[in-house]
Amino acid sequence: MVLIAAGVLCGVVTALGSAATAQYSPNCERNGKRDYCAITPMDNASKKTETLTAITFADHTVYEVVRNEASCKDASDKVRTCNARILTPSGKDKSIPAFYRGTYYEGGYKHEYVGKGVHLTYFFLD
Repeated sequence: MVLIAAGVLCGVVTALGSAATAQYSPNCERNGKRDYCAITPMDNASKKTETLTAITFADHTVYEVVRNEASCKDASDKVRTCNARILTPSGKDKSIPAFYRGTYYEGGYKHEYVGKGVHLTYFFLD
């Protein structure tokens, strides 16, 4: 199952862009439900102060998240918060205002994007 999901995710991420390099994570959540995902940094954000990332889940659903780096603040030495937007899956073409919270843990980093009705989380382990 894991190999099949990884193959599916790699195929979807390859279609997103030739310059994109995906990072696979088995530690993802969508609205509180665990899932597999691939995280792909994109280089076509609309502003230089923004970062655009595609999050592709095992069921082929792709969310794009935009983080406004100019708005980021260090809430503590382990937590960083920023303004963000979540672009809903293809075909719905809707932007949801959100916030980003990055939390450093011993052994990894947790990324959260929270907007009205959508909560996306992924973890990277060191």
